[in-house]
Amino acid sequence: MSETEHLKETDMVRQPIKSAPLIPNIAPIQFLRQSSSMLDIPIRTTATAVLYYHRFNDFMNSKEKVINVDGSLSEEDVLYQNEELLTTTCLQLACKATEVPRKVRDLVNVGYRYYHPKGTTLDVDENYFKMRSSLVTSELLLVRALGFDLEVELPFAYCLNVLRGLVSIRYFMTDEAKKTTKRHHHSYTAQKEIWKKMENDMEPEMSAIARLAWMYVWDSLCSPKIALTHSIPGIGLGCLYLALRTSEVEMSMSMSEYVDMWGASENISVQAVRDVVTDLLDFYDHFPNITTPTITTTTTTI
Repeated sequence: MSETEHLKETDMVRQPIKSAPLIPNIAPIQFLRQSSSMLDIPIRTTATAVLYYHRFNDFMNSKEKVINVDGSLSEEDVLYQNEELLTTTCLQLACKATEVPRKVRDLVNVGYRYYHPKGTTLDVDENYFKMRSSLVTSELLLVRALGFDLEVELPFAYCLNVLRGLVSIRYFMTDEAKKTTKRHHHSYTAQKEIWKKMENDMEPEMSAIARLAWMYVWDSLCSPKIALTHSIPGIGLGCLYLALRTSEVEMSMSMSEYVDMWGASENISVQAVRDVVTDLLDFYDHFPNITTPTITTTTTTI
C-alpha cells in the first residue's frame, strides 16, 4: 500500500472533529464555582479549572474512539463519563498549577457532598480511599490529555488593564494631573502613587463598568466556544466593549478606533472583537432556554 493510499484510508476512518459548543454543561461549571467558594479558592484558580475542563472535553471530542478488545472503555473515556471525578480532578490540578494548596480530603468531601446531597456522610473507609486513588490516576490522565501544558492565561488582567487605560485618559485630562505627570514623569514611585490615587478616585460609573466587564469575562470562560476559539486579548477587549455599551457610557470612539487603540499591540482585528461580542450575546440568548442541568455520575473507578 502506497503512502497516499494509507493516508486516504486513515482519513476515512477518522471521525470529524467537533467544534466546541457555545453552551456548556452547566452542572460541572456550577460545581466548580460552588466548591471553590466553599474551599475559599480564588477566581483565578477556579477559571483555570474551568478551562482544564473545556480542554479535556475538546480533547475527547477530537480524538478517535477507542474500544478495547473485551469491549471495555479506555481510561480517558471512563474519566470523560464521570463528571464527579473529572471536575474534582480539574479543580485539584488547578490548585496545584496556581499554587493554591488544598487538602485532597477536602476536595473529595466537597465533591462527594455536592454530587450526593442526599447521601450519607463520606466516612474514611474503603470507598474513600478508592476515590483518592482514582483522583491520583485521573490527574495523570488529565495532564496527559492537556499535553502537559498547564499554563493558562486569563482575560481578567488584560480587560482591567485596558479599563485602567481608559480611566487614566480621563484622569489625566485634569490640569492637576497633567502637572503631576510632567513633574514626576521618570519617577516610578510617583507613577504608582498616581495610579493608586486614580483608582481611589474612580467614578462610580467606571467602577460599575469594571464589575460588569468582570462578569462578562467570567461568563465567556464558561462557554467552551468562546474560551477555546478566541484569543485572550480578544476576549478581554470584547467583554470590556460590551460592558461599555450596555452601561450606556458615552464613548468618543467607534469600535474600530477602540480596537486600534487598545488591541494594536496584540494584533487584534476588529472582526475578532466583534466575533467575541456576537458569541457572548448568542450565549445569553440561548442561556434561558437551557433545561435544568443534569448531573451524571458513575461509580466506576480508574
